[in-house]
Amino acid sequence: MIESARKRLAQRIRLLRTNRGWSQEVLAELSGLNRSYIGAIERAEHNIGLDNIERIAHALETSVRHLVDEEEPRQHPLPPGARGPQPAAAPARQAVVHRRIFLELLEQCGQQRRDLVLIYLERCGVKVLD
Repeated sequence: MIESARKRLAQRIRLLRTNRGWSQEVLAELSGLNRSYIGAIERAEHNIGLDNIERIAHALETSVRHLVDEEEPRQHPLPPGARGPQPAAAPARQAVVHRRIFLELLEQCGQQRRDLVLIYLERCGVKVLD
């Protein structure tokens, strides 16, 4: 039986999300979509528009092509803007925040979504130490 494109897209999104250990709520927040909409997409209940596919691809740090490709890619696709393998260079300094300071900042900001803050910090190259 031939699988529909919508079903393949749904499975690919769910796989990429779960591989990152993210809930549907985290993906929804990062993509700017509603959590129930993400769930419906992953169940292949919606004929998702291209704009929303782009938003999800951006949140998952992958390409639209990777989300909709029928075949499994031979290697993990580069995130948008990446230039491929580069010559070895001196390791970049990574910003570090100790967990105690991180928790204090969360408390001061009133941020309830600790998991999202960790993802944002990671994307900015900030590592939270124990």
